[in-house]
Amino acid sequence: MKVCIIYHGEEFRNKELDLESITASILVINLTIAQRNMTENRNKIKTMIEKAPNKVYIILEDQMQEGEINAMLNEQVSWAMKIEWISEQEKERYVREFMKTHQLVCKQETTKKLADNSFYQVKNQLINIFVNCKMKQETEVENVLGEAIELTENPESKTGMQALDELIGLDEVKEQIKKVVNYIKVSKNRKNMPMLHMCFNGNPGTGKTTVARLVGKIFAEEQILSAKPNFVEAQRCDLIGKYVGHTAPMTQGVIEKALGGILFIDEAYSISSYIQDEAGRDYGAECIATLLKGMEDHREQLCVILAGYTKEMQQMLNANPGFESRIQFVIEFPDYSAEELYAIFRKLCQKENYHIARGVKSLLIQHFEQARKEENFSNARYVRSLFEKVKMEQANRVIERKNCDENTIQKADFEKILQPKKQEVVQKIIGFAC
Repeated sequence: MKVCIIYHGEEFRNKELDLESITASILVINLTIAQRNMTENRNKIKTMIEKAPNKVYIILEDQMQEGEINAMLNEQVSWAMKIEWISEQEKERYVREFMKTHQLVCKQETTKKLADNSFYQVKNQLINIFVNCKMKQETEVENVLGEAIELTENPESKTGMQALDELIGLDEVKEQIKKVVNYIKVSKNRKNMPMLHMCFNGNPGTGKTTVARLVGKIFAEEQILSAKPNFVEAQRCDLIGKYVGHTAPMTQGVIEKALGGILFIDEAYSISSYIQDEAGRDYGAECIATLLKGMEDHREQLCVILAGYTKEMQQMLNANPGFESRIQFVIEFPDYSAEELYAIFRKLCQKENYHIARGVKSLLIQHFEQARKEENFSNARYVRSLFEKVKMEQANRVIERKNCDENTIQKADFEKILQPKKQEVVQKIIGFAC
């Protein structure tokens, strides 16, 4: 899908638009101007929408107040979004003011590390620092952060392979990824670059997305496709349009965006389901045809990773023989064992400085053994959900009982969460209705 920047500033107000000559489906209008004529802009955009209602319009304006865009265009605008931007110096000033307001002491070095993140991350980190300082009755920020703070850790300091090795479980997956990378490196040196496309099969929460991202990082580090990381994630809605002629350009646009890196399509089997219009045209088939052509044409510039549930992915590959000849590597992601699920839970606790009391491990492993037998068990996602619930129960216990260790998770924190759900008793009433 092509994006066309039509006009900028004064040019937009002073020139007529030849919409018939514009083939792009997305039109971007930049209204950033010193002197704004709201009525003129509104009428201009309204006329454009009336002439070409099948296009998507993105309106950029850095001077309007919140709600002004909607007020200007009324029903023509579906939604508006405010994007905050702040300089490094302003973020440092924001951190210092926060510390001063809440009577906290923070070293200059820590202030810089805090500010060296996106603004929303800065705000989230400051909230966590404030809460921890108050709970521990500390005013020295460094005493609360300790050695475990994520701020001092630079994720870029770890290579993709190191990060892959540190993942819990997935031993066979790790071994396969290493073999694949070594095979590609040798083949490239011999100037015989193979197809790079892969298929990741496995149940939900088994690490398919995480490993795919690491593959993208490894490929960039090894300069297999390019030295610059490029990882594009896509789903059905990013590839398949709702109308005739939309799907092929959408799919092609995603492919072009991913060139020089990884195109990761999660729940890829969803693109093979049949969606037909009134004339019987199948948009899923159009998407697959475009994707297969892109995989062939850009075989030395692109790695497509298709991911999804094992059964559904196998059905998709069997139904589309073109995939079989293009997908070089198929990797199966097994479910986590109960011990591995507990290790994931423990890692989540360590990351947020929680301690696990005695007796919790055996309780959780027993619970995970039972939970793994349930249909559609979500593996690591289930563990993360359980962890969030436990934190809430633990916080409630700490507040109600007072003088409790706010950093320790007790067996009692699992009682309400892990207790079996009571079966609803249906009482049958025999008699006559009036």
